[in-house]
Amino acid sequence: MGTEQLSSEIRELNLSYLMLAQAMIRADKPQAVFRLGLPEDVCDLITGLSTQQLVRAASRNQLLCAMRFPDEMVWGLLTDRHAPSALDSTASRLHASVLMAGAGAAA
Repeated sequence: MGTEQLSSEIRELNLSYLMLAQAMIRADKPQAVFRLGLPEDVCDLITGLSTQQLVRAASRNQLLCAMRFPDEMVWGLLTDRHAPSALDSTASRLHASVLMAGAGAAA
């Protein structure tokens, strides 16, 4: 993947993320604050952006979203890396959900 294609992919991801975030915030702000892991004032700012402002913000070569869970254990649980059976897999997903919810509350 060349630099220009990578930049284009980043811009596309940024715009998709901002549009999704704006729709989520407008639909249910408390839920969006939790799911996006953003402070309320940032959510208010995103909600107030015009389409032109969304496109301008998305056009940066930096990702506007980030992985919220840098913990290897959470990723291991999410990917079922440590769960050989279906029952263990369900328990792993539940455990990952609890860990992620706790991480979101701590942020």
